[in-house]
Amino acid sequence: MTIRTLCSVLLAVGVAACNPVPKPQPNAPLWSATYNVPYTTMANCLAAQPIGGFTGVPRIQSDTGVATVTLALGDGTQLAINFIIRRTGSGTSMVEWRRHLTVGGWEPIDSDAHTRADTCGGVS
Repeated sequence: MTIRTLCSVLLAVGVAACNPVPKPQPNAPLWSATYNVPYTTMANCLAAQPIGGFTGVPRIQSDTGVATVTLALGDGTQLAINFIIRRTGSGTSMVEWRRHLTVGGWEPIDSDAHTRADTCGGVS
């Protein structure tokens, strides 16, 4: 390897190191729906009823009008499966369902979660 080639490689590596690595975009929701229920009521309802044998862990952020209900195992281990509930107006909310697990066999939980949200939203 010549000095010129070595300098070119080192320059390319240096330039690449200075460029920021783009952040990966979060997964899009698998489904979303709007309900005529306040977001805090919706979050508490979704957390109160287990889905697929999992418990719900609510986090309500009143300053931003966003709540998250994360599903967890019986031992408290939280999974990358969430309801995200946003305040959309006075007494209304939008629910998004996000599941980052892609292993086969998770599909039934998606429809169970939607059914649960419909029940909490008074749509069933």
